[in-house]
Amino acid sequence: MERHHRRINSTKRRKLIAAYKLPGAPGKHAALPLDSDDDCNAAVVNNGVISFAEGLSALNREYIRKSYLLASSYVSDVLKVQRGSEAWYDEFIKVMISLGWFPVRSRFERISRAGKGLTVQLAALNIIAAMLATTALSGPLLTALPKLAADALEALKRQPASFDLFKRNCTVHEGGDFGLASCAENDGELMMVLVTYSTHGVDKHLGLPFLEWDSSSFEAFSGQTCLVLNTSVVNEKTIQMMRESAGDKVQLAIAKYRI
Repeated sequence: MERHHRRINSTKRRKLIAAYKLPGAPGKHAALPLDSDDDCNAAVVNNGVISFAEGLSALNREYIRKSYLLASSYVSDVLKVQRGSEAWYDEFIKVMISLGWFPVRSRFERISRAGKGLTVQLAALNIIAAMLATTALSGPLLTALPKLAADALEALKRQPASFDLFKRNCTVHEGGDFGLASCAENDGELMMVLVTYSTHGVDKHLGLPFLEWDSSSFEAFSGQTCLVLNTSVVNEKTIQMMRESAGDKVQLAIAKYRI
């Protein structure tokens, strides 16, 4: 079902960033260093795999990672909403809006049974491609963003530390739950194409290759959104506020790597 949202103004956004403080975060005057030297083009953030198109600045990459980190952690760790549920997805989108992102489109739905042999990985990538096909986006980005996500997943499998973090964070009771995002800059706006994919009713522990399981063998749900953010709101002050709100979660939940 499609969602309709409105933008948050800059003053309210700054107040909301300060309010989304995670457990264990330092006081508001703590000085945490910025990631100024940042040219990695993929990252595991909590249970999400985020890829970046060429040309994104270090500040833009940092804002993308920190906003996803803050939103996903706040909904799970502070609000205590069950991951993989429609309620979790709705609250996550609300926080992302508070952080400056605007959903061009957003929906949550049950995934119909796919043909035998379609893996979780391929199912999620197909959802990204299908979602982009229904937007007004055209040109190189239309084909580049799904490929970015596919390349990021393949590279992740060759990064033991990043992969272990992803595996730990995407496993939930009797299922799995992860996010897959591709990000680019288009006409002065940051764009994040994000799919969340969750499985329910799996009667044994998910090991890796979780991404290579037959996706028709269990119940699955997906949140799908295309978010945009005006790059003028991205600066060191707002990122510093995000780092202060996230605290040590930054080091524990993010693993950057190259495709």
